[in-house]
Amino acid sequence: MELEDTLYRFIDREGNILALRPEFTSLVAKSVATRLADQPKPLRLCYCGEVLRYETPRGGRQREFFQIGLENIGGENVRSDAEVILVAIESLKKLGIRKFQINLGEIGYFAGIVERIDFSREDLSKIKTLIDLKDVVGLKSEMDRLNLSERRQHIILSLVHLTGDGSVIQTGRHLVSNEKSHQALNNLENLYEELKRHKMDEFITIDLSEVRGLDYYTGSIFKIYVPGLGFEIGGGGRYDNLLKNFGCDFPAVGFSFSLERLMSLES
Repeated sequence: MELEDTLYRFIDREGNILALRPEFTSLVAKSVATRLADQPKPLRLCYCGEVLRYETPRGGRQREFFQIGLENIGGENVRSDAEVILVAIESLKKLGIRKFQINLGEIGYFAGIVERIDFSREDLSKIKTLIDLKDVVGLKSEMDRLNLSERRQHIILSLVHLTGDGSVIQTGRHLVSNEKSHQALNNLENLYEELKRHKMDEFITIDLSEVRGLDYYTGSIFKIYVPGLGFEIGGGGRYDNLLKNFGCDFPAVGFSFSLERLMSLES
């Protein structure tokens, strides 16, 4: 989801363009850069509050919802990624939710694949959406329209099926040759091994079709699902470049839940 596309904007009396808050991560990043930059790292921060996004109406999508989450800023990559996922797992267990699945991917894998393809912003967004929906027929039709080579079509179509246990990482490795995708898989493999060390891999599904998220994600990306719902109850990922927009350069990772979706599981 390109975050800018979801903003509710309006103009104040002085002609300034204002926007309603679509999420909390950018606000936390700005707060760290302007108020907490000198504090010892890593910083572990939590938040809760209402957010508003312009969403296409469909099942589970709300334009106004209550978000609760946390951010780890300045921590070591793999260890911090594992930490926020472990907190998400522990949170769900504390709520009495025992059956859930965390689909874990790496945004750099897809980025490496499309890096040399001259997609327009609109075409890339559509490709991401079709992969997210696992719409093989629509995806094939769109790539035919764009005149992609047979090899590129094969690679992108294969993403839809790259879901499962840790062996998916090796399958994905054989599919590509570019350095960015391979580095992403190395990061993902290290994270998966760390979660296995904590004996939490039973909740993890490797999913290299996880390509659509907020546009500031740079590394690991995950969504949390429970049986019976056709949409995620939460998710998160790594966003190492976001704080640079506010004058700091700290790595960061976080996740959030939709409170309304959590509450629907209790009803």
